[in-house]
Amino acid sequence: MLIKDALGIGNKTVEGRDRAQETARSRDKAASRSGSAAQSVSGDRVELSGRSKEMAKAHEAVATAPDVRQQKVQEIKESIASGQYEVNADKVAQKMIVNFLEEII
Repeated sequence: MLIKDALGIGNKTVEGRDRAQETARSRDKAASRSGSAAQSVSGDRVELSGRSKEMAKAHEAVATAPDVRQQKVQEIKESIASGQYEVNADKVAQKMIVNFLEEII
């Protein structure tokens, strides 16, 4: 049995992801072209695409979010201290493999 079969990762998944990325790139290029055309016509007017506004909103959310979820960290510390913390080795291994495959693809 292949790892990609066990994890449910196949060429169709990769092709779909690649197709989605290409579509997003094309949309960004078109928005960039239309934005620069609008700027050259009006001189001092700039229009941001909906995607750029979403990106700005996401950037702001990330900037204001805490780096560490303190409550989650505290819960894990307490479960380790009480001896109740269990590691699911299968899940850890699966995520490691998926992350590795995403990096090389």
